[in-house]
Amino acid sequence: MRYKIITYIILLIFTSLSWSASHHPNAFLQKIRGEDQEGEAIVQHFCSNCHSANPLIPLGAPQIANKNDWEFRLKKGSNLLFMHTQEGLNAMPPRGGCFECTDKQLLLAIIAMLPVTYQKSFISDLKDYNKYN
Repeated sequence: MRYKIITYIILLIFTSLSWSASHHPNAFLQKIRGEDQEGEAIVQHFCSNCHSANPLIPLGAPQIANKNDWEFRLKKGSNLLFMHTQEGLNAMPPRGGCFECTDKQLLLAIIAMLPVTYQKSFISDLKDYNKYN
């Protein structure tokens, strides 16, 4: 019994170490910075677990490109949506869990998640959008 516990603890330590050794968000974000699909890559890496059509973590987050999910959020204004992204809302952590993302990268991720028909209106409604570019 004692050997099983020790084996379990050692296995847990190695698993934790291997995860921490393989998770390098700063390197990932630096690698994709400035690419045409930067926002989409951030969504895939950080957001899709909750925002995909079949999320791994089903918390009721708005689905990527789902017009019905985003419409009422955008009616409240782009600035409020961006503030909720920065500060977190309900089960969503601040910055959507991408603590290493710049404000510009957060905006690119939001734009990538919106239906195409709402992307331009989100940008034009957002105050001070140019300061993030």
